Amino acid sequence: MTNDLQEIKKSHDALPGPSTTATAKAKALLAAEVAAERTPDTGSAKYRLLLRAGTVGLAAAVAAVAFLTGTDGGATPANAAELLQEAATAAGRQQAPRPGQFVYVNRMDQNWILALSEGGGRSEFTQEVNREAWIPAADPGGALTRFTYGKRRVHTGQVPAAMPTPGTVDYRAGQCAVDVLPTAGAEHLPADPDRLLAQVRADAETSVRNERPEPGAPPPSEDQIGRQVERTVASRLVTLAQNPFPGPGLREAVLGALSKLPTATMRADLTDPAGRQGVGASIRYQGPDGWERTELIFEPGTYRFLGWRDLSEPPGGGTEVLRHATAVLETKIVSAMPEIPAGAPEPATC
Repeated sequence: MTNDLQEIKKSHDALPGPSTTATAKAKALLAAEVAAERTPDTGSAKYRLLLRAGTVGLAAAVAAVAFLTGTDGGATPANAAELLQEAATAAGRQQAPRPGQFVYVNRMDQNWILALSEGGGRSEFTQEVNREAWIPAADPGGALTRFTYGKRRVHTGQVPAAMPTPGTVDYRAGQCAVDVLPTAGAEHLPADPDRLLAQVRADAETSVRNERPEPGAPPPSEDQIGRQVERTVASRLVTLAQNPFPGPGLREAVLGALSKLPTATMRADLTDPAGRQGVGASIRYQGPDGWERTELIFEPGTYRFLGWRDLSEPPGGGTEVLRHATAVLETKIVSAMPEIPAGAPEPATC
């Protein structure tokens, strides 16, 4: 018996600490058992048996509740706004890198590519690329990325000879690496969702109204301007959300701002390019060539960012086309980044 109790204690000590919500639910379960013991046995025997199961121990009850409700103790979100708020809270718990440290991001991309040759030839293919990035906390512009080209699937035509073949590895530094994490202008944004949304909308309004119509084209109506502003707001926030580590405070604000967009809907049946099941927030907005949609994918329960998918709808409607998908495989803080190997080939594109 003593050995059994010691084994139970070891298992209990290895469990993660319960959240406040999970603890409260477990205490409520035990309180219900106490109340049941003090009342006549007129209720369902099955119900009383379930209640007594909770008296095995508070630790076991807490662990069970935490498992059922998610590791953060919260219930399953009812809509996209709640999901994005949960993801914002999870993002706020990220550790910030210190000077001298680097943010390491490992992601896998699936890119849909349309290539046109000078002779009028056309090819469409999907290219898989693994991108690893090391971003200095003190100087994001000094980032280093390592690209490893993976599987390729040809849809039509022939792949241009200039495209890197599967298995090719190249390194990119400085300005050639900035596309891995879309951070342009992020350092000037407020880390508060309401202020962030207001600033992004004000910037979009200025940008749209400063655009000049094509020669001979009538000026846009106020309705057209309004729709263009909303598209710009959604596109900008989605781009910021695709950065898995702009800083804990800003990422929390970006996801919080996205939760306020009326076009956000929840998807509970998404899979990222790595095959991981997730829940997602779908953000729909009107692009220059028709409707576009981005699905931000999160891990159920923890709301860790898994990646995203970009889809577009052809003008006039029709079946959506998957244009891009990314799985964020790993994000962590490291103390060094590798050197570019001697004799490494120049990047194919920059």
